[in-house]
Amino acid sequence: MRTSAKSRQYAHLLLKIAESKKALEPVYRSLLVFYASYRREPALKAFLASTKATAKDKIALLAKVYPDLHPINQAFVAQLGDARDMKLVGMIMQSLETAYYQRSDQVKVHAVSTSELSAQTIERIRAAVETVTSSNADFTSEVNQDILGGLTLRVGNTIMDASLSSKLARIRQTLIQS
Repeated sequence: MRTSAKSRQYAHLLLKIAESKKALEPVYRSLLVFYASYRREPALKAFLASTKATAKDKIALLAKVYPDLHPINQAFVAQLGDARDMKLVGMIMQSLETAYYQRSDQVKVHAVSTSELSAQTIERIRAAVETVTSSNADFTSEVNQDILGGLTLRVGNTIMDASLSSKLARIRQTLIQS
């Protein structure tokens, strides 16, 4: 089986189990936090991929080191290690995100601006996105001085770039082509 198909199967299985336990959001959110840490920790990667540690040992370590990792995720990650499929975690996370947002009637919204957005601005963006998409907006934002001004908004897989840096780049390109 191709790795992309296998990673989608894992993601859908995890979400199916989470839904059956009415824990879809906690399972998804806790796995996101764990994955961010997992990517930075070579020792954790090695331990979870090890064939010498049992699934029980892996679950015990995960419960101790990551107390906020949902028990469903502890068992899931331990199973991935036992099946020697830890190399699929990145692809599983991509499939998991897509499937999670489809199942939860939400759309992921990420804004990038040069300064912190006010609560009023966030609410206006959230309301506009929810009106257009008919889904609840899962909103995150970040500050990035490199865009010089304006706003970049990613809604699902669509990017709306109203940043000053991209406008200047388009003007520069137009001048070069003239």
